[in-house]
Amino acid sequence: MKNLFIPIAGFLAITNLYGQCAITPSKIPTPNEITTITVNADAQCDECYSWKSSNEQVVKIEGNNKLKSVNLAGKSFGKSTISVSILTDKGVVLCEKNIDIVDPKQNLLENSCGINIDDFKDVKVSESIISFFPNANSGDYVYKWTVTYANGEASESTEKIPQFTYSESNYINSVKLKISNKVLLCSITLSKKFDANYWKASKNIVEQKVYSPISYSDYVKPTDKSKISH
Repeated sequence: MKNLFIPIAGFLAITNLYGQCAITPSKIPTPNEITTITVNADAQCDECYSWKSSNEQVVKIEGNNKLKSVNLAGKSFGKSTISVSILTDKGVVLCEKNIDIVDPKQNLLENSCGINIDDFKDVKVSESIISFFPNANSGDYVYKWTVTYANGEASESTEKIPQFTYSESNYINSVKLKISNKVLLCSITLSKKFDANYWKASKNIVEQKVYSPISYSDYVKPTDKSKISH
């Protein structure tokens, strides 16, 4: 009975101490970057720690892995678990932390439905017509523009580069662009608000020769491209 009590007591000591530590990286490393990580539990000696990475293809402990603080090197995008065993006065403390190194480009596309448009510009076509166009081009998207005027009325267009009428008394006070990805079947919405003073500012007029679904830079003669108003 005495022999059974010792391992059971040891198991309880580890279990009770497991949640009493935390690994605190200064930041998650990116590939080819090194950062320092630390555990907040104190060991019996300076080298009474043992660090491991479950996936060294993603992150790897560099240098001495028996110290309280160690260097963590990012190797590639992916997931790994960092663990450390600590010999303390009260027993062995086990601590773990999950690491997820995400490709920022992949993360951006996932958050934006794979749509690489994040802004749109306005261009004055004439004294009574204003046009809008997105800051990137793609044939895989469906566009829906909705403008709201000062008098509360709204107008819509499904053109990629739409044109809307406006006046000083009935100016456009908001524009909403809904962009749908035809392949992924999802969408994002961009919106802007304007006041009367915005439209009173002088805006250059674009010479629109032939409609093109690409961009307004194609509407203007090469020597006149400085006329484009962003």
